[in-house]
Amino acid sequence: MRWRRRAHEEARSAADSGPGRPQAAIEAAAAREPTPAQLARKRASIAAVKKLGLPAIDHLPVVEDEAAIRPRTKEEVADRCLAIVICAVKGETGDDDDVKTIIRDFPRAKGAFSPEERRFIDATRPSRQDRTSFAWRYECMHVMLWALGYLEKLQPPSELCNVADEAGVLWKSGQTRFVAGAKLRPLGAILDQTDLYYRLHWAAVELRLKGEEHPAANEEIIMERHRALNWLVRYMDQEWDDVTTDT
Repeated sequence: MRWRRRAHEEARSAADSGPGRPQAAIEAAAAREPTPAQLARKRASIAAVKKLGLPAIDHLPVVEDEAAIRPRTKEEVADRCLAIVICAVKGETGDDDDVKTIIRDFPRAKGAFSPEERRFIDATRPSRQDRTSFAWRYECMHVMLWALGYLEKLQPPSELCNVADEAGVLWKSGQTRFVAGAKLRPLGAILDQTDLYYRLHWAAVELRLKGEEHPAANEEIIMERHRALNWLVRYMDQEWDDVTTDT
């Protein structure tokens, strides 16, 4: 998976080097012999980003090919979703009693928390920054529920997920039915969104660096969804606490 970061860095270097860099060199740095499916996915994502009126560049690399990825199981994704939403609830409410009740009702979560999540769950007085950061993970929950087939589509990159309705999917289902009823989306569909959010994230960062805003893009929303999608495709083989969202 490291080739995407390497290709991205080379492409960024090519872009920053100005018009003196031959176009062939720029393309060679970014391409790394992508498959037709990767190129088609990239074209579709760029078109979607431009349709929103957001900036896009052609020389960002493609995302991983299906053949290079070992898909997550629905159990892995369901457990990750449980851990995310419980931490988000604590981030939002700060109610330890409520969190303990949820963990009691969803015991699979005990073994699903990452080290950082476990520290946050165990903290009696987490910082305001930690609470805010974990509350934003509802957007990761949104992606996981979509990947598990519980949501028809992802919300636009400027719109927050509906926390009450989406967390309600877990509360109403209960642990056993939530896992059993999940239908993991095809890897190709997950890669489609990974490629799109990679480019959306680049656009959002580009706007911020220029001191601009656009109603079609919320960088916080995009970053959290990008994080979840990168985890789903095992980007850089990173564990949850270490997942990066390179742009």
